Amino acid sequence: MTDLKVLVVEDEPLMRERLVEMLHRAGATEVTEAVDVASARKAFDAREYHIILLDLGLPDGDGHALMQEFKERREAQHIVLVTADDSIESIQRAISAGANGYVVKPYSQDKIHDVINNYAVVHGGEGAVLEGLNRPH
Repeated sequence: MTDLKVLVVEDEPLMRERLVEMLHRAGATEVTEAVDVASARKAFDAREYHIILLDLGLPDGDGHALMQEFKERREAQHIVLVTADDSIESIQRAISAGANGYVVKPYSQDKIHDVINNYAVVHGGEGAVLEGLNRPH
């Protein structure tokens, strides 16, 4: 996998900046940023992404509802929810609603590598782990 496109939907500027940086370090070739539901919809309509990292708490709507909308429009879309809520109930709700993963903030480089590798394994088949992955030793 050499051309990885990711949509980051995160309203907190510092968290978004950190996440984008980690994605580039992990091998993402194109990262599009959205700060709310409206800009996420616009980005989603404009192109297809391999992975969408979607914050649950957005200023103009609910991340769960947006995930459902995206999944209805593109059933196979790989969506990973991100939030500070690490409760079992929240994780179960996300997975049962169709999330392909769940990352608890704060972001770490290892968590981001895991998200990308999980996508690669699920959607890439044989030899799916990203080549040249810059995982710290």
